[in-house]
Amino acid sequence: MVLLGDVIKVNPESISKGYQYNQIEYIDISSVGTGTLSGTTQYELKDAPGRAKRLVKDGDTIVATVRPNLRSFLYIKNPKPNLVVSTGFAVLRPRENIDSRFLYYTVTNQAFTDYLVSRVKGAAYPAVDVETFEKAEINLPSLPTQRKIAAILSTYDDLIENNTRRIKILEEMAQLIYREWFVKFRFSGHEKVKMVESELGPIPEGWEVKNIGSLLAHTIGGGWGEVSRSDKYTVPAYVIRGTDIPNVRQGSIESCPLRYHTESNFRSRKLKAGDIVFEVSGGSKGQPVGRALLINQSLLNSYDNDVICASFCKLIRPDKETILPELIYLHLLEIYANGVIEKYQVQSTGITNFKYEFFLKNDQILVPDREIQQNFADHIIPIFDMIQKLGAKNRNLRRTRDLLLPKLISGELDVEDLDIAVGGD
Repeated sequence: MVLLGDVIKVNPESISKGYQYNQIEYIDISSVGTGTLSGTTQYELKDAPGRAKRLVKDGDTIVATVRPNLRSFLYIKNPKPNLVVSTGFAVLRPRENIDSRFLYYTVTNQAFTDYLVSRVKGAAYPAVDVETFEKAEINLPSLPTQRKIAAILSTYDDLIENNTRRIKILEEMAQLIYREWFVKFRFSGHEKVKMVESELGPIPEGWEVKNIGSLLAHTIGGGWGEVSRSDKYTVPAYVIRGTDIPNVRQGSIESCPLRYHTESNFRSRKLKAGDIVFEVSGGSKGQPVGRALLINQSLLNSYDNDVICASFCKLIRPDKETILPELIYLHLLEIYANGVIEKYQVQSTGITNFKYEFFLKNDQILVPDREIQQNFADHIIPIFDMIQKLGAKNRNLRRTRDLLLPKLISGELDVEDLDIAVGGD
């Protein structure tokens, strides 16, 4: 066993006077999940948040120091030269006697998370300091053995990364089909349909312009519940927060906490297939509030309990007799992507909130006839089904990797004598 501080440098570089770039690519805490990154934000250096300070390079591992129980961490691979991360992360840089991937798997092991959680300081803002990382004791086999362990575990992560890329392509394909049909009006059979005037301009004859609120069977704010069961809080249910939406879209559900809720609160908030989770508070510059998540049965089946959305989100349940849920969902993605969503936002005390009721009354969506909706469903639903299948594959890969990881890192599974190809060999 060795002290982690003997084999790594913690926060080795920060932006200082004379930094050579005028623009930065920034990673904040909210964009990092359990080994995942939902995106970066570009800033002019002079306009960057005060926490945009830490510099990283290829092979570094970043770990959130605030609320380590949420397991926010990321392996940095081939970063842009101007990439900067929040001071809410500890940047761990390997020295010559520890493999960078082995380091990543060591500090993302659940046992290491438990170690961090046991040493947090502060109630409202529980966090760990640099010394906590440096004083951690870790198992350190020989470099060849480290590389074999990293190679085994990286095989799973490479497959997960490949599936995640495929999911992203499918999401983009769904959005392109939506735009082709409902923005450019090049839907199947469009040549035979007359265009008529509407408040949104020319639209196909037989289509209607509706406000979103009129197309919902049910909508309600989410809940948060309590961390422990009590006489009042008796119903267990996972909670999807706004920050979870990017990961859950890709089938990664591990970040959603299991909490306990009152029966009355749970009953009206339980998510069903066809529901949409819609974020109404949070957001940041470059990441407006208003992210959305479509719930289908495959996703619900991946949880071992029921699911609700968090109190900073809304449950949107479309009236399926009137409109296909996928249509509303893709409309929400479209107005998020083109910036229309931002006109419904208001800044208050550093948090972006959403004028939800105003949005329901004023945001307009085209409702095609049932035949067009059914044709669209035939094209789009298989894409969403494939996304969930790939997400399920990723969950199984993560589950297997996470079973192997502690056994390999601790040395319980000995790979020293195994003939395993490693990078550079």
